[in-house]
Amino acid sequence: GVLYDEQRAATISVKSEEVTYYQIPGEIFKATLNKPAESLSTMQEVDALINQITGTQALYGGDIILPYKPERLWLWRQFSGTVLTISIETMVVSMLACAKDLPFVQRLSQLHQIWDIQRALTTFVLTFFVNQSFDFWKAVYQLGRDVQGKLNGFNLVLATNVKRNEDGELTPESEAFLKDVGQFSRLFHVLMWAGKAKRFSILTSPEGLQRMESRGLMNEKQRLILLDLKLTNDQLFIAPLEWMMIRSNRAVAEGTLDSDNATKSTLLREYMFLRNAYCAISDKLDGRMPLAYVNFVQLLVDSFVLFTPIALYADLGEFSVLAVGLVSFFYPGLNNLAKIFLDPLNNENFCENSIFMDLGVLIRETNGDSTKWRKSGTKVPF
Repeated sequence: GVLYDEQRAATISVKSEEVTYYQIPGEIFKATLNKPAESLSTMQEVDALINQITGTQALYGGDIILPYKPERLWLWRQFSGTVLTISIETMVVSMLACAKDLPFVQRLSQLHQIWDIQRALTTFVLTFFVNQSFDFWKAVYQLGRDVQGKLNGFNLVLATNVKRNEDGELTPESEAFLKDVGQFSRLFHVLMWAGKAKRFSILTSPEGLQRMESRGLMNEKQRLILLDLKLTNDQLFIAPLEWMMIRSNRAVAEGTLDSDNATKSTLLREYMFLRNAYCAISDKLDGRMPLAYVNFVQLLVDSFVLFTPIALYADLGEFSVLAVGLVSFFYPGLNNLAKIFLDPLNNENFCENSIFMDLGVLIRETNGDSTKWRKSGTKVPF
């Protein structure tokens, strides 16, 4: 083993033919050992998030949402990631309420007529509520894809309008310029989602930025600039977004990027579309659904399910157990599903098996897009 560039009394045995050697500066090694336990815990949390961004960890095996197969038997066998996980307790409690013979309930048969009226109202309102919630989920998903697409388009415009040699190859200045903007775009995308999704928010903390630097997501100068800015943590992504345009303007002045009006107007248009897309995500999340609406639906569903055992037991007796189970599963299940749709980033952590987007997929795809145009256009056949 080697420590502080000197041989040490350590022996490492390797069974494989190849071995990966890791080296860290001594000051970082000592600083890590001297950190308190809570700092190490924070570092582990940050590392787990960075692993999602880089692709070494994924929520759904690399898919942005939990995939499914259309076969009936396959769908029936699923439990995790379905409404079963959050509605089964309500169903069991309601069924138990009908399991005992309660003579006084027989005298409440008139409640069935009231229950019938509420059933129609609850079915209509709940169906509309789920539809509106799913529309909201799809809108946020599409805006996330829009941001990704605009970043992709911005890098494409740059890669096809930079200076080249007579043989069509990129000049060293063009290579450096495209690498700079690509890195800025990756940093922007990570910090943007860190400012909107609570589970990524630790990345914008000083500890998170420090770890991102050590993992190669930014350099020291960028980190120090971000820490020095008079911006809240959830607004740090604005800086690398501006760096993208400022660096492009400098490339135009230096002759590295075409200076014709068409190129400049296209870049500015892509830049503004990008700005509008990320702002629209926050606007959507802030105005997702009025409290009064969600509260009304919750009260309507709860009261309907609460009176179901009484209303059905008077007519069906012991056979009402199955009917009550179905009602108490599907109605609260749809209501819970709608509330999950209203939290596509899982900021509220509504339930343990909530269905939400794996933002790491969006970030990883954007990371690849930030370099593919430069790499694919390094040489041209003409």
